[in-house]
Amino acid sequence: MRSPILARPPRVGLGRITSTRPAHLNIAHSYQESGIRLYEPHAAQLHIYHTMRGLQQSGHEVTLLALQERQVLCTNDLQVFQSDKRSSGHFGRLGLSGTILFKRIESGVRRLQSELRLPYLALFDSYRMAEAGSINLRDFDLIHERYNLLALGGVWASRKLGIPLVLEVNADLLEQRKFKGIPERGLRRLFAIWATRMCFRTAAQIICISPRLKEHLNTEWNIDESKLTVLPCAADVEAFKPTYSSETVRKSLGLTTEPVVMWVGGFYPWHDLSLLLESFAVILQRRPDARLVLVGNGPSWSSVVDIVNKDGLGHAVIMTGTIAHSQVPEMLSIADVAVVPSAAITPSLGGTGTPLKLFEYMAAGKAIVATALNEAAEVIVDGYNGLLVQARDVNQFAEATLKLIDNPDERSRLGQNARQQAIERYSWEQYTRRLEEIYLNVLGRTPSSSRATEIVRD
Repeated sequence: MRSPILARPPRVGLGRITSTRPAHLNIAHSYQESGIRLYEPHAAQLHIYHTMRGLQQSGHEVTLLALQERQVLCTNDLQVFQSDKRSSGHFGRLGLSGTILFKRIESGVRRLQSELRLPYLALFDSYRMAEAGSINLRDFDLIHERYNLLALGGVWASRKLGIPLVLEVNADLLEQRKFKGIPERGLRRLFAIWATRMCFRTAAQIICISPRLKEHLNTEWNIDESKLTVLPCAADVEAFKPTYSSETVRKSLGLTTEPVVMWVGGFYPWHDLSLLLESFAVILQRRPDARLVLVGNGPSWSSVVDIVNKDGLGHAVIMTGTIAHSQVPEMLSIADVAVVPSAAITPSLGGTGTPLKLFEYMAAGKAIVATALNEAAEVIVDGYNGLLVQARDVNQFAEATLKLIDNPDERSRLGQNARQQAIERYSWEQYTRRLEEIYLNVLGRTPSSSRATEIVRD
């Protein structure tokens, strides 16, 4: 399916942003997830890291507030995203929640919950996060929190300190858990709904990762549209600059000159990897030398392995497992075609919006084949910066991929256009500037003031 408008991509509403920048802000970036390992290369960690780095590079003070079991990380040092050994010495001060008595009571309650199979409501975690915030975040301008189910620490800290809360929502997590087959039930579900409503009510502004998620929050959670702002993901256009030599990577994977189709990401059900594998089987009939490289890991890993073995694709499919995110740009250097096979997962089914990989493919200057679903259909202009195919159409996905495998000039043209769009619209620098605008509006400093970012609309 080819768009009738190919001369240039459509305009999108981010606007041109000039060099006038806002004054220094003191921002807390909060995330309440007790099991998170900040150094792992997953979407949440990458998003938090690039948000913090972009704001710090723009001259703002940004402090991470992150739950780490029974301590709270409180630091502006981005090195905590590189190794778990760097976390010591970066923990914030605690009050009651840091005492031995509190921890003993907490252990007793958690043990009782486990024995009686009572629902875990994360109240101790929320209290600890709120206390860390109220002690360590004085004189801050606002709290930017990445929404998580049952997480009330940011809400309570915001109310205690009297500073606004900007809530970043990447999915309806209640619906997402239902889609994964682990729905909330009983008291925990009621509490999760109540906690989510409290977060949404308290937030001065809610950042949605996609237009469809914004619509979902507006209609299903009755959030006023004026409180919702769409801000998609982005990519590090410098790190993904296509300057890597592919020879070393090819050699490490046992490859020479074979055409490579690549997918990078988490193995989750909203990525239609069965479509990818079925279409690759078709590709092999015409290009037996083609190779499919799957980079990442996740819950669907075993089912992917089963399909590979059942369909006899083992000789042509390479599964690397998880790699450091810093290695992804070099890994992409061997890809002739990068793919985004998405399932029809709407926000009402827990859809997560625009995949980070899409913008990284673009930044790497890759020719992309994507299913025409969700936000990929809004970012990819068919025939200009990639190719779009219908969802679940195995033959069409295979044909689009083969077209690019067989046509290096077309791959180059699409890749160059994709990278140019990434630079102009989907870089973390552009993301940061839009985020600054949101903050300033929340704080009552409109873009027309002398301290604000100057926005020139197209």
